[in-house]
Amino acid sequence: MKTIRAAFRCLVLCVGLVAVNGTYAKADPIRIEHERGILELPAPAKRVATINWSFTETVIELGLSPVAVADPQDYADWVAEPKLPDGFVDLGQRSSPNLEALRAAKPNLIITIPDIGMSYEKLSEIAPVLELKLFDEKRPAFEAARDVFAKIAKATGREAEGQAYLAHVDAKLAEYGERIRMALGPDQKLNVIYFFDESTIGIFGGTSLPGSVMAAMNVPMGFTGEVNKWGFARGGLELIAPYAEGSVVYTNPVPDAILEKMFASPMWKFMAFTRNNRVYELPVVWMYGGVPSSLRFARLLTESIENGPHR
Repeated sequence: MKTIRAAFRCLVLCVGLVAVNGTYAKADPIRIEHERGILELPAPAKRVATINWSFTETVIELGLSPVAVADPQDYADWVAEPKLPDGFVDLGQRSSPNLEALRAAKPNLIITIPDIGMSYEKLSEIAPVLELKLFDEKRPAFEAARDVFAKIAKATGREAEGQAYLAHVDAKLAEYGERIRMALGPDQKLNVIYFFDESTIGIFGGTSLPGSVMAAMNVPMGFTGEVNKWGFARGGLELIAPYAEGSVVYTNPVPDAILEKMFASPMWKFMAFTRNNRVYELPVVWMYGGVPSSLRFARLLTESIENGPHR
């Protein structure tokens, strides 16, 4: 009997030690603050569905292939990189994802934004939902993007990878900023614009993704006017006239017909940046994206400035 009791005490002790060092102990749940309060996940999400391109690019850069993606065809045209993996479920439009397709993808996490047409409650019937805000009038977009990136890294059990990626981004932004300042010369400010049509432009301000990334690069932005929640102002060429002594970078994609008409307009030709040959072209990059788009913007902006003005 003593031998049995001794053996039992030994077994209890061993089980206790195993529980202490975590071999069989149940892992603590993952808790993430989001727009709906606190999301609790029992374990890191491995099957992630994304209903916004910023989340899609973030999940990919963290080393996961999303099981479902909204609007993948336009992603290729507007975001370009990182490339989408093979084998995901196409959810259709970002504003109204296909619930049957989403359910068929069997995600254990859905990442979406607050102002999507699809209700949070309907999505929650399929899988836990992480609702994250990307743009806020009171907060620089790059700061919000970093916060979103960290939360997705936590939800997917990739916090170490996320921290390493953000450190890499910081180092590259410092490098790119120095290269741009050297290429532009002293006292030159940049205006980042895009063309809605042959007579209407959008111009980014300091709270926008390009504006806040440029601030992190220590590259001065020219435009200081009022902007909307996404960080840009919209209007005619008169918007940029007060800042025409600076340089201009225009973004893509934009139809050739619109470019030809804009560049042929007397007002465009009269601007100081045109007469001083300070107009640069930027390849396709998503101006409303997350940290991966931020890094891509910084790299492409640097290469465009170093390659010289648009001809």
